[in-house]
Amino acid sequence: MSSKISLWAGTIGIGAIIILGQSIAIAKDSMELVNASKPSALAISVARGQGSGDYFLSGLRKQKQGDDRGALADYNRAIRINPRNANAYYNRGLLKATKLKDEQGALADYNRAIQLKPSYDAAYNNRANLKAALQDYQGALADYNRAIQLRPRNANAYYNRGVLKYGNLNDRAGGMSDLQKAAKLSQRQGNTQDYQAASDLLQQWQQTSGN
Repeated sequence: MSSKISLWAGTIGIGAIIILGQSIAIAKDSMELVNASKPSALAISVARGQGSGDYFLSGLRKQKQGDDRGALADYNRAIRINPRNANAYYNRGLLKATKLKDEQGALADYNRAIQLKPSYDAAYNNRANLKAALQDYQGALADYNRAIQLRPRNANAYYNRGVLKYGNLNDRAGGMSDLQKAAKLSQRQGNTQDYQAASDLLQQWQQTSGN
């Protein structure tokens, strides 16, 4: 009998679903560059054109308020004005993946965001979530690996990679190791809820495996 484990909720919306053999885990999307309170997240869009930056901020506000279609329209305008706005592609991809059920559109947006900004670890993590949901497990693994390479303290990517290894790649030891790393990083970073979520899932796995 399958069970549902609801973990790692994002700041805006729910993360991509990863299908496992005996359970469903909710993967955590990386949300760092979606928060308007962090000016560095907006630097690229604003610097490349005031109009594009204005629409980006408007889309961000609407996305937080739950106006998905309004947010989509604003991100579309931001991208039309400045086709090199990596953050707008990223936010639009997140919106398509989590709210609009447009997986292929989201994948194209994440691809473009990464093309424009190769160091975009959050986009790699989210693209990996989407690939895992589409059952491209090797592609997802490669993206999680890249996200961790770019930011070794990325607890989200360790958690998600652990879920992928344990449930889809027949690598239970590797999955548990990644969950342990995610829990340690979350604890060190003061993310109590994330630490508890990773610890609880790890404990469940250990009980199932008889460890």
